[in-house]
Amino acid sequence: MTMRSVGPYLVAMGTAVALSAGFGYAQNNEHEHATPPTAQRGAANHQAMMANMQAEQKKLDELVAQMNAATGPEKVDRIAAVVTEMAAMHKRMSMMMMQGDMMQMMHMEHDSTPGAPPTPPR
Repeated sequence: MTMRSVGPYLVAMGTAVALSAGFGYAQNNEHEHATPPTAQRGAANHQAMMANMQAEQKKLDELVAQMNAATGPEKVDRIAAVVTEMAAMHKRMSMMMMQGDMMQMMHMEHDSTPGAPPTPPR
């Protein structure tokens, strides 16, 4: 492949990496709240989900570092590895959303403050 044909892929990957970096920043800014006893199981599930997401982000960060260090034909292989991992992460998150896991966590966070109006999405 020539640099001209790889160029658009590198731009797309750069955009994807920038977006995933923002996602990782959002993951690291957890809020600490007093958890009512009835929500402890949900909180434990939430913490497990967040730990899993952070582990996935670390794996993606490692693949991106490998991609950035690679040159020549190996770079294309590393780009493919990053794209494949991002697609797998997206699929896992979509499955979680379809199962309602993420919606339950979001609902639990909004219900943790009785009487407070729901926080609008950003």
